[in-house]
Parts: sequence; C-alpha cells; structure tokens
Amino acid sequence: MLKNSRFAGLLRIPGFLPLAGATLMLGVAMSFTAPYLSLFGVELVGMTPFRLGVFMTAIATSGVIASTAAGRWSDATGKHRTLLLVSLCAATLGYLCLCVVRDYRLLLLVGIAFIGAGGCALSLVFSFSRAALPARDDAERTFASATLRTILSAAWVFGPAVGALVLAATNFYGLFLFAAASFAACGTIVWRMREPRHDEHATQHLMARPTSGEVAREMSAESAAEYEGQPLTQAEVQPGVPRDPAPLPAAAGTAKAKAKAARPPAPAMEGSQKDIMRAIVALTLIGLAANATMIVLPLYIVHGLRGTRIDVSIMLGLGAFMEIPMMLALGARASVLNKTWWLAACAVVHAVYFVAMSLAPGVHALIPMQILNAFVVAVTSCLGMTFVQDLMPSSPGRATALFFNASRLGSILSGVLSGLLVQAFGYRGTFVFCSLLALCALVLFAVPGEQYPKMARAVRRYLRERLSKRG
Repeated sequence: MLKNSRFAGLLRIPGFLPLAGATLMLGVAMSFTAPYLSLFGVELVGMTPFRLGVFMTAIATSGVIASTAAGRWSDATGKHRTLLLVSLCAATLGYLCLCVVRDYRLLLLVGIAFIGAGGCALSLVFSFSRAALPARDDAERTFASATLRTILSAAWVFGPAVGALVLAATNFYGLFLFAAASFAACGTIVWRMREPRHDEHATQHLMARPTSGEVAREMSAESAAEYEGQPLTQAEVQPGVPRDPAPLPAAAGTAKAKAKAARPPAPAMEGSQKDIMRAIVALTLIGLAANATMIVLPLYIVHGLRGTRIDVSIMLGLGAFMEIPMMLALGARASVLNKTWWLAACAVVHAVYFVAMSLAPGVHALIPMQILNAFVVAVTSCLGMTFVQDLMPSSPGRATALFFNASRLGSILSGVLSGLLVQAFGYRGTFVFCSLLALCALVLFAVPGEQYPKMARAVRRYLRERLSKRG
C-alpha cells in the first residue's frame, strides 16, 4: 500500500510521465545496439578482437569527454535539456551512419564524433530529471531516479530479444535504423518538455542541500528551540525568518519530543576529495568488469559455447527482468540503506558471478547466474548514483556525470584490455581477471581510507617473510 502511494505521488509530479517515456525510448535504443555492436564489428566489418577493442575504446573515450564537459556546463548554466537534445541528435546521426558505413577508419570517426558524444544522454537524462522534477524532498527525488532507472531496465527485458528478431529479419541495417528512430523519439519527447529556469535550478538544490554555514545556523536555531521548549517549524530554520518568541513552558517536555520527531534529518555534507576519488575508482573497476562482460559475453556465447543470438537476448533480457523488482525495492529504501556496505556486498557478488561464468560448462548453465548480475546492476544503478550524489550534494550534474563516467572509463579500459585478454587467455581467463577487479572494488568500498597504509605495510611484511623463507 505504501509503495502504491509513493508511485501515485510520482505520477503527480509535473513532467514525470513524459520523462519516463523518454527514458523508456532511450533504454529501447540502447538495448537494441549494445548487445550486438561487438557482433557487428566482428561478423560484418571483419574486425579482429584488438581492432574491436580499439573501436569500443574510442567510443567510450569520446563519451567520457563529452559527459564531463556536459556535466560541468549544465551545472554552471542549469541547461540540462539543451545538452540532452544535442546528445540524442548525435546518437541518431551515429546509428544512421552505421547503417551504411563499413570502412574501419570511417567507423572510428563515426564512433568518436556521434556515438560516443551521444552516449552522454544516459547521464544527462538523470541529471535533467534531478533538476527538472519538482520533488518535495530528497527521498522522493531518490525514488524518482530509481524508478526512471527501473524503466530503463524494463526496456532491456524485451529490447535484446526484439533486437535479435529485427537483426534476423533485416540484418544490421534494420537494427541500427530502428535504434536511430528510438533516439529520435526520445529527443522529440524531451524537446516538448519545459526547461527549468536557472533560478529554479539553483533554488531547488540550495533548498535540498544547504551549505555548511546554513547547516550551522540551522543547528543553532534548533538548539535554541529545544532550550526554550518550543517545537521548531520549517520556516523558522530559514535564514532571515524571525521566530515567535513566546515560550510554552507548560509543555516543554512534550514540545521537545515533538520537535525531535518532526525535525527533518540533517542534510548531508560534502564528501572529502579522497572519499569521492575512492568511490569513483571502485565504481570504475566495477564498470570495467561489467563492460568487459558486455563485449565478451555475446562472443563467448556465440563463438565460445556454440550458442545463438537468441541465447544472447535471453541472457540479457532475463537479467534485466530480474533487476526490476530489486531496483524498486532498493529505490524505495535508498534513503535509509547503508550504501557503502551494499556496494561492498555488490562487489562480492560480482566476483562470484565471474568465477561461475568461467566455470560454466554450457550456455544453459549461464542462465541462473544472471540473477547475480542483476543484483550487481540493481545495486550500482540505484545506490551507486545516489552515493556519489550524496558526496557532492551541491553539484548534481557533475556527480551524475562522474558516476556514469566511472562506467565509461571502465569501457575505455575494457575495450582494448578485453581484446588482449581474450587473445592471450581465452574467454574463461578474461572472466577470472574480471573477478579480481571486483575484489579490488570490494577493498575500496569496505576498508576505510586510513587503513590503507597499514594494509600496505602488512603486505610488504608478508612478502619479505615469504622471500626470506625461499632464500
């Protein structure tokens, strides 16, 4: 009943339904292209694993640069919608070019200029939603973001399967043409939405996340209210708003209890640069492993385990289907969960998933493993993004761009690295390497920063002892 009321509250937010439709079309376009881009490069263009890795790395690098620039510019100007439209137009043109271009050098140019630049639409749609949706509080804003991310996953439930059917009927020409039409439909919906004014953008985030000075003033006002025994109203903690000086001594204890119960939680402060960097590195390692899987898994199924393209679509669609209830549950509880420990658990599950993938005897053994991958995607998508946004509350555009750039930076590294690993160690060895990356992310999430020097000294001492025994 509570979840139903929360969904009803989202539907009453102006602009949420059009943005949900735009997110769905964006998810459809991505789910049609991402699973089959590596097959396109190998089967139709004739790329080697190394050339495919360079192609994917070029796309990811362009996406990181475009997303970083877009995040900074949108935070400075508040114009998220304009950049989102530009990126969607670039993606549309890019996939129209893939319908006809087959030369490798031209494909690199198309990937850098259009597909990579269009890839920042994923982060921009979430930063646009955070700025444009007039949510009442942080909990509703977080739930709205989680719901939009769930809609994106819902597109992946049927997208890869429909993409496989379109690919079988019309080859890659029809597949990329349909993807371009989906990007264009998303852009049309966004174009019809209203861009929030810059003063609205600034006011919303300043009210949602006060600065440290405002927090101190609020704490002082709250302390004075408790001392006088008066309940504190929301207007009373706003700077420049006078309080009613009349005390209520007869009900001091009751008023104090009511004030504590009614008082909103203290706003989160800016995280330190070390905390932000540690979170971004950990998310980058998870993104590196996840993007390597996206590149290698279709090839592993089709060429390594002698499966079919339908098997690829079943694998990806099943994982996306299982993500949906997980995302809804996490989104509803995101404001009260310990995000650090959930992300650490996610890294453990990711490592187990890769080890299981490397030991799989056949295609059918991969199917139940997708629940592990679904858990990883659900946690990183729902809690990872809000975790970074909580560390940078005054810069939602840069925080969202940083989160998605962690995944894109993983794409940059995974492109060439996955090609080299497959050539050197095969598909199974690549999955083992990905499990080691997940364990490194676990250390970054679970171990506080001040413990790293002690860990380094312990490792050096252990290595010296081992070397002395061998000597």
